[in-house]
Amino acid sequence: MNLIYLAINPYSAFGYFITYLYLFVIGSFLGYIGEVFFRRYFSMKRWINPGFLKGPCLPLYGFGLMGLHFICELGFKYLLNPNDEILNNIFYYPKNILDSSTMPIGFLPFWAVSIIVIILIGISMTLLEYFAGLIFIKKFRIKLWDYSKMKGNIQGIICPLFSFLWLIVGVIYWFGIRPLILRLITLMIPHIWVTTFFIGFYYGVLLIDFINSIKLSIKVTGEANKYRRVVDFEKLKLNLKSKEVKDSKFNSLAEQIKNSFAPTKDKINKALNKIKAQIYINNEIPTSKNESETPRTIEKSQENSQKEEN
Repeated sequence: MNLIYLAINPYSAFGYFITYLYLFVIGSFLGYIGEVFFRRYFSMKRWINPGFLKGPCLPLYGFGLMGLHFICELGFKYLLNPNDEILNNIFYYPKNILDSSTMPIGFLPFWAVSIIVIILIGISMTLLEYFAGLIFIKKFRIKLWDYSKMKGNIQGIICPLFSFLWLIVGVIYWFGIRPLILRLITLMIPHIWVTTFFIGFYYGVLLIDFINSIKLSIKVTGEANKYRRVVDFEKLKLNLKSKEVKDSKFNSLAEQIKNSFAPTKDKINKALNKIKAQIYINNEIPTSKNESETPRTIEKSQENSQKEEN
């Protein structure tokens, strides 16, 4: 059994290693492209470089794709009945990657395995998103994304809408992308010396980008710790790209970090009170430093003054 055979078979130990290297690259790059267009046309309505790194790479999506593939492989190997008809579908399972050591050993039909795998994908990806966002907030005081405007969000890190989208991603990956990934890898790995060069170059650039981004994060974290605040990283990048900052010599990085602090609960409450005071004219919310002055009392005093003038 030579190296090429081991590489061609994604279910060998070497095949697993190469497969996950490729999956990280594919996931991090495609995730970056998707986030760029999502921010441009749905969330921020502008072109912006998403994520922590400067280059076209979002490691969260790379790890996410690796997790998707791992869950699918577990479902295939340990849940699927080896006599299921799906194994006769050469699109779904190419015959050259199935042998006695890689055949499933489970007991469930394909439809049941599909439901279990897709639910596990939705839960796992939501947890990955939550803990990744939480680590950056708690350890680095950096908020890479913000779902605080979404309904049912938890700490602005996860929300029901995106959890549902992860389920949709699970369906697409399980039924459509996974077979294509297996075929793509079986085509790429025989040319391992060529593909390894490009993969190595990608990881090299990623390492340099990661080091430079860590240097910036240390400065951001240090400044945020002074005020015990969390920095909205996307807002910071927009501030640094603004024409006023580029043309100004006195706008330091520290000042831009201060301008990029995520809103605190106190600020949110104050903003809500202002909105309520404007909408509900007849309520008793104070409109000035004098708490006895409310929209109703001000309106009455104005009416009285007009009567006196008449």
